[in-house]
Amino acid sequence: MADLSLLQEDLQEDTDGFGVDDYSSESDVIIIPSALDFVSQDEMLTPLGRLDKYAASENVFNRQMVARSLLDTLREVCDDERDCIAVLERISRLADDSEPTVRAELMEQVPHIALFCQENRPSIPYAFSKYLLPIVVRYLADQNNQVRKTSQAALLALLEQELIERFDVETKVCPVLIELTAPDSNDDVKTEAVAIMCKMAPMVGKDITERLILPRFCEMCCDCRMFHVRKVCAANFGDICSVVGQQATEEMLLPRFFQLCSDNVWGVRKACAECFMAVSCATCQEIRRTKLSALFINLISDPSRWVRQAAFQSLGPFISTFANPSSSGQYFKEESKSSENISAEDRNSTSRRAVCRASSFQSGCS
Repeated sequence: MADLSLLQEDLQEDTDGFGVDDYSSESDVIIIPSALDFVSQDEMLTPLGRLDKYAASENVFNRQMVARSLLDTLREVCDDERDCIAVLERISRLADDSEPTVRAELMEQVPHIALFCQENRPSIPYAFSKYLLPIVVRYLADQNNQVRKTSQAALLALLEQELIERFDVETKVCPVLIELTAPDSNDDVKTEAVAIMCKMAPMVGKDITERLILPRFCEMCCDCRMFHVRKVCAANFGDICSVVGQQATEEMLLPRFFQLCSDNVWGVRKACAECFMAVSCATCQEIRRTKLSALFINLISDPSRWVRQAAFQSLGPFISTFANPSSSGQYFKEESKSSENISAEDRNSTSRRAVCRASSFQSGCS
């Protein structure tokens, strides 16, 4: 018991040593602020005040949070046109952030913000064209790969949802892509820009594609320095043909297609074999019979087994394009029941047999 009393006295002395009694008065109490105090301070700020506070933060995560919450901020102030414009102006400033993750986060939100602006068009009719689209096209040439990829995805999403006016496509989007595919452009940026041009062609239609995209596309098919560019062109060749139609395909694109099918890089030739049916569908029966059949036989006989394999996989689809529409009920592009395909059925049968003989011969040799 004596030992227990001594232990209690020691504990009391230790407690006294920490100065617990020294803070017994109210004036000497130390108050540690909690996280709830900061939350309440933010709640006292206006939506614009909170945006400004965190957008100016040196903490990258705070600026990312601002970019992620822009749509919510717009919804809070949507009843006041001046506040909406103020948020959009701050988006333009946030787009200049030096941190790539902030720019990428901002770009991910742009399609959602653009849709909101479209739905609230009476309040902010010019918002997207003036404040958001310039950021999208500028980021297409960003030095950071993640930012470029995000802007490319955003641009395609905006086009798919028809949120970009035709005038803006012609005056703001296409000129930037043409510039990015110039001979002196960065290699990666050029390849990505060509891919974007090809993917957006079906969305913008025949007129814009034929006037603004097709001439540069034909140039890129002959890019002697970068086979990556030629490979992208070959992979998307069928889609471009489908958009511009028979006349432009036969007059402008077919000569380029013949060059790509003879490219010294097997990956380019393989891409040509994979899109052969789509190219064939965009031409008349006479072109298929007299030119494309021989070209396809060359691909089936290609030195690369990867090209030959791709050609064999496209053999059936390519042969189907020779079908007589009057008997098969299958029409391709600008063909009609009154076309000369009916009278050319015998010649088409001969071409099909030639292709089949060549493929059978190659199968036996492989």
